[in-house]
Amino acid sequence: LARQLVIVVGTSAGAAMAKVNHEVTIKQWEEMEKWERIDVSALAVSSVKGFVVRRPIVTGFWAFGMLLAVFAGGLPVDEAAQEAYSLMLQHAEVVDSRELGRSEVEVKTLEDSYYRARGWFGACDDSCKQAEDKVQMARVEVARARARRDQALSEARREVGIWSTFGVQDVRRSFWAAVQSGKDFAARCTMYDAIFMSMGRDETFTTMAVKLVLQYVINLTMGLVGAFFYFVYNVYTLVMSYGATVLSGFAFFLLALVAGVAMITSYLGMIYGVVAGGGMLMLQHAVRQAAIESAQKEQMKALGQAKKSRAPAPKCPV
Repeated sequence: LARQLVIVVGTSAGAAMAKVNHEVTIKQWEEMEKWERIDVSALAVSSVKGFVVRRPIVTGFWAFGMLLAVFAGGLPVDEAAQEAYSLMLQHAEVVDSRELGRSEVEVKTLEDSYYRARGWFGACDDSCKQAEDKVQMARVEVARARARRDQALSEARREVGIWSTFGVQDVRRSFWAAVQSGKDFAARCTMYDAIFMSMGRDETFTTMAVKLVLQYVINLTMGLVGAFFYFVYNVYTLVMSYGATVLSGFAFFLLALVAGVAMITSYLGMIYGVVAGGGMLMLQHAVRQAAIESAQKEQMKALGQAKKSRAPAPKCPV
C-alpha cells in the first residue's frame, strides 16, 4: 500500500510539473510571437505621428528650421556691391597669404630657436632672454597682420551684408565645418574606446560591435552638441564682421539658431532611428533563433522520452 501511495504521489507530481512546464513553454512561445509580429516601420511611423500630435509647436519650429536650412539662399547682390566685395576680398587674401603667412612662419622659427636656447627646468640666460623677446615681438606682428586681415575682410563683407548670398554661404560653411569637427571628435573617442575594450576583456565580436555602436552614438551626440555651440559662436562673429545692425543681426542670429537646431536634431534623430531599428531587427532575429533552438530541444527531449518508454521493463529476479 505504501509503495502504491508513493507511485501515485510521484505520478501526480510529475503530471503537475509537466503541466507547469507546458504552461511556461506556451507563455514563452506567446512572448516570442509578440516580438516577431512587431513591425519596425509601423512602430516608427506611429511614434513620429504621436510626437507630432503631442508637440505641435516644437514640430512647427523644427519644420520651419528645416525649410530655412534647405531653401534659404540669401538676398541677391547688385553688380557694383559684388565687384567691391570681390576686390576687397582679394585684398584680404593677399594680406592673409603674404603678411600673415610670413609672420607666422617667422614666429615658428623664432619659437624653435627660443626652445633650443632654454636650459634644464626652464633656466634662461641672456641669449635665451633675447630669443624670448624676439618671439614676443614676432607674435605682436602676427596679431597686427591678423587684425589687418580681419579689417579688410570685414570691409568686404559690409559691402554685401549678412543677409546676402555671401553671408548665408559663410554661415553654411561654418555649420558644416562645425558638424565635421563633432564627427571627428566622435570618431577619435570611439577609437580610444575600442582600444580600451580590446584590452583584457573576454567578449564576443558581436557584443563588442554592439557596444561600440552605442558608444559611437553617445560620442556623436556629445560632439554634435559641442559643435552646435561652436557654430553659434561663429554665427555671432560673422554677424559682427558683416556689420549688421542690432535688430537685423539679432533676427539673423535667431533664424540661424533655429535652422541649426533643426539640422542637428534631424541628424541625431536619423542616427537614433537607424540604431533603434537595427537593434529591434537583431532582437527579432535572436528571438527567432531562440524559438528554433527551443523547438529542437523539445523535439530531442520527446524523442528521448519515447525511447525510454519503448525500453523493456526489468524482470523480477524472484
